[in-house]
Amino acid sequence: MASVAASATVPAEVDAEKAAEATVSVDVGSERLVGSLASSDSSREKREERMKPEFKPEAKPSAKPPPYSALSPGRRRFILYVVTAAGFFGPLAANIYLPALPTLQKVFHTFATTINATVSVFKGVLAVAPLFWGSQADYGGRKPLYLVSLLIYIAAIIILAAVPANLAALFILRIVQGFGAASVLSLGAGTVADVTEPKGRASAMSMVLLGPQLGPVLGPLLGGAITGGASWRWTFEFLGTLSPNQPARSTRTYIDRYSAAITCSVLYIFVAFCLPETLRSIVGNGELYANQSWVIRPKWRQTPVVDPKKFPKPPPPTIIGLLKLLRYPPIVIVSFNNALLFAAYYSINVTVPMFLEHNYGFTTTEVGVSYLAPGLLRPQFGQSDQTHTGLSLVAGSLISGRVSDYHRRQFVKNNPGSIPHAEHRLHLQILGTLVSLSGVLMYGWFVDKHIHVAGVIISTSIAAFGMTWVFITTTSYLTESFKNTPATLVALASLFRNPAAAIAAVVVKPLIDRMGIGWCFTGLALMEYCCVCSILWLMFNGKRLREELDRKGDPGVKIEGKPGGPPDRRPGGFPGGKPGGGQGG
Repeated sequence: MASVAASATVPAEVDAEKAAEATVSVDVGSERLVGSLASSDSSREKREERMKPEFKPEAKPSAKPPPYSALSPGRRRFILYVVTAAGFFGPLAANIYLPALPTLQKVFHTFATTINATVSVFKGVLAVAPLFWGSQADYGGRKPLYLVSLLIYIAAIIILAAVPANLAALFILRIVQGFGAASVLSLGAGTVADVTEPKGRASAMSMVLLGPQLGPVLGPLLGGAITGGASWRWTFEFLGTLSPNQPARSTRTYIDRYSAAITCSVLYIFVAFCLPETLRSIVGNGELYANQSWVIRPKWRQTPVVDPKKFPKPPPPTIIGLLKLLRYPPIVIVSFNNALLFAAYYSINVTVPMFLEHNYGFTTTEVGVSYLAPGLLRPQFGQSDQTHTGLSLVAGSLISGRVSDYHRRQFVKNNPGSIPHAEHRLHLQILGTLVSLSGVLMYGWFVDKHIHVAGVIISTSIAAFGMTWVFITTTSYLTESFKNTPATLVALASLFRNPAAAIAAVVVKPLIDRMGIGWCFTGLALMEYCCVCSILWLMFNGKRLREELDRKGDPGVKIEGKPGGPPDRRPGGFPGGKPGGGQGG
C-alpha cells in the first residue's frame, strides 16, 4: 500500500515553538495521527490552573515545650513555704539551747567548757552531715530524706526532753539531733532547683534561706524566755512535743505547755501528706502530680516515671565521687570565695564583744542589743565562735535574690532570643564581695581609731549584708550550673565555710595582737579582693569549663541543651550559634 505524506508548514517568521505546534504528520498506512500539540495542551492547563482559586494548607501550630514545672504556682509556693519552715528548725535547735547553758551546767554538775562542747559538737555535725543528705537526695529523691531526717530530729528532741540528767546521753542525743537537722539546707536548695526555673530561682532561694537565717535570731530570744520561767527541758519540748514522762502539775500548766509546743511534728505531717517528690530524675517536671489533690498518700520511695535520657540520674553517691567534685574549678572557686567571706565575717563576730566592752564601755546587755543590727547575737557563755544571722542577713538575702532575677530578666529583654548562662549571676557576686570587704575594712579601722560606736555597728551590718548577698548568688549559680547534683554542691559549699570560720575564730586574736586590728582586717579585706579577681576569671571561663566537663561525660555537670557554637568570651555571655547551650527558662 502506497504511503502518502502530507505536511503543512508555517511561514519562517513564526517562531520555532509555534511551528512545532502547527506541524502535523499523518501516517496513512498505520492510521495514526502524531500531533505535536503537547505544548499547547500544557499551556492551556496552566491557564486553567491559574484561574482556579488557591487553597493553602492551614499551618499546624508548633507544639509548645513542656513547662519547667507542671505544678501550679500556688502549689509551688506552698512547697517553698514548707521547705522554709523545715529550714527554720535546725538553726532554732542550735540556738534556743544557748540561754539554758548555765542551767545545764548546774543540773549536770559539770564545767562550763564541757557544756559548751555540746554546742560545738552540734555545729560540727551540722557542717559535715549535709554532704550525706545532699548526695543521697540527688540520687534517691527528696521526700524520703525529708521524712527520715525530720523523724530523727523529732525523736531526738523528745528523748532529750524526757531523759534523766546524764551528760553522755546529752552529748549523744545532741549529735543525733544535729544529724537530723542538717538535711534541711541542702534538701531545700535541691527542692528549689527542682520546681523553680532559673529566671526566678534566686528569689525563691532567698525565701527558702529565710528559715536558716531567722532560726538563730529567734532561738536565743525564745530560749531565754522559756528557760527563765520553766525547766530547761522546755527548750526541747518547745521544739518537739510533750513528753509523757513529764506530767504537768495542773491542768492549766499542761495546757500552757501543750500550747507552747510549736512542734516539728506538725511540719512532719505537712511533709508526709502534702509535699510531693520533686527530684527531676524521678518525676521530671512534676506532671504526675499536676492534676492530683494536694493531699497525697505518703510514699517512702517513688518509682521513676521519666525518660532517663531526658532527665539523667547521677551515679550512686560515694566518698570518691564527692572528692572528685573538687576537681571542677567552678565549684572550688565559688565555694572557696564563700569560705573567705564567711571567715572574715566570723572574725568580726568573735572580736565585737571584746572591743565594744573595752573600747566603748558597753555592758553585756548593750552589746547584745547592738548585735541585732548586723544580725549577730553576742556569743554567750564562752561560745565565741557562734555566729547568728539576723536583720542585715535577712535583708541581704531577700534583696539580692530579687535583684539577681531582675538582672537576668533585663538581659533576656535586651537580648531577644538569647538565654543567659549561669555565669551571668556572678556579676552581682562581685558587687556583694565589694560591699562585704568595705564593711570589713571599715570595721577594722573604725575600732582602731575609736570612731563613734554607730560607725562600728554600721560597718558590721555592711559586712553581714554583703556576705549573705554573695551566699545567695553562689547558691543560685551552683544549682543552675550543675543540674544533676544541686543539693550535694550546696552541702559542699557549706563544708568549705565551716572550717574557714573555725580557723578564723582561732587565729584572729593573735593576729590582732601582733598587727593591730586595723591592719588585721585590712589583710582580710585584701583576701576578699582576691575573690573578685577569681570571679572575673570564672565569668569569662566558667561556661567553657562546664562544657568541657559535659563533653567528657563527667557526672554532675550535665548542661541542658546542646552548645550551638563556640562560647562567647563575654562575662555571662552565650554561644554565638544556637542558644540551646544556655540554661533553660
